[in-house]
Amino acid sequence: MPNLGLFGLVIGLSFVLADFGTLGDGSEVVFEMYTASAIWDGQIQIIDVASSEAEPLIGMSLLYGYDLRIQAIEGGNVSVQALSELQ
Repeated sequence: MPNLGLFGLVIGLSFVLADFGTLGDGSEVVFEMYTASAIWDGQIQIIDVASSEAEPLIGMSLLYGYDLRIQAIEGGNVSVQALSELQ
């Protein structure tokens, strides 16, 4: 089962298929694909979940309408905030 620590709650994780994928460094890994319902910013969203032996990733579609800030250094902070909260 994939690590979904970013989400507050994941409901109904259902296996769909396994397929190969190529990472940014050119290496290939097997991705196990799932569908799930996740609570994101207080709303239930139907999401696709890709699980692999690689580091966790978050899909860009979940981030639409949010401000993402990353300190791209070892131990740097990452924050996600709804754009509506910034206005």
